[in-house]
Amino acid sequence: MSTTPRLPAVLLVEPQFVMRRTMVAVARELGLVDFHEVSSIARALPLLEARRFGGMVLDMDDGSDALTLLERLRAGQFVCRPDLPVVALTFPAGPGLAGQLEALRPLRTLHKPFKVGELLASVAMMSRH
Repeated sequence: MSTTPRLPAVLLVEPQFVMRRTMVAVARELGLVDFHEVSSIARALPLLEARRFGGMVLDMDDGSDALTLLERLRAGQFVCRPDLPVVALTFPAGPGLAGQLEALRPLRTLHKPFKVGELLASVAMMSRH
């Protein structure tokens, strides 16, 4: 009986259903990661408080809520490690927001619209961090 290696668990916080389902389906088909998907920051909080993840893909369009979540993560307020690799998804931001985001050290920032391949390459990088 062969056992398949467990894929890294990655939290996906993305409000757009079609985008979320596309990312999950392609990642599953390629055997990259085991996405745990939520549609909002509010739904992500209980998961981050209860379990460890190997990475997170975070839609930044919730503005201050997304930044606060990332600040709390970096401050060690969740069970995940504070240096958890995070891929931030955002529309090109002004210098203020871009600076705030960069200070929180995302593994990568992808500007919308992006190709799913770019995201999957970023997610694959998580397993090496």
